[in-house]
Amino acid sequence: MSLGKDSDSSVIEERERYRELLEELRTIIPGVQVLLAFLLTVPFAAGFEEVDKAGKVIFSVSLMAVALAAILFLAPASYHRLADRKDRRGRISFGVRVTLAGMALLALSITCAVFVVVRFLFGSLLLALILAFAAAALSFFTWYLHPVKNRRHTGGVSESSG
Repeated sequence: MSLGKDSDSSVIEERERYRELLEELRTIIPGVQVLLAFLLTVPFAAGFEEVDKAGKVIFSVSLMAVALAAILFLAPASYHRLADRKDRRGRISFGVRVTLAGMALLALSITCAVFVVVRFLFGSLLLALILAFAAAALSFFTWYLHPVKNRRHTGGVSESSG
């Protein structure tokens, strides 16, 4: 009988983790879509032709990174609809992996966009590098390092370990 309870508890926990993941994605996706839409319009704006080739290349990296991030953030919903519904662990694993990859691409996009804009506005490579590095470092710290450190500190147990 305890096997049944453990199994039911595991299923409930997996459902909750997946629900939390989808809810987190529902929070992230609108911001990513706005950033993507904005970046898609930038080349058509007055003044973009003044951006040099290096700036345009870095801008293209930013655009492609946010486009790929958007695709990855939407992937769990598609996977949920098309994959085997009984494979809860597979859905959670896939969802977590593509979300983390999407977050890395989003950080890259933000970092590149900061670099291009600061370099364009101030004409300073050094300032652009410093501020882009600050954006990258803050992203890495808040989105990866701090959560991993906190998880290790709490022994891997958290209210929503997903």
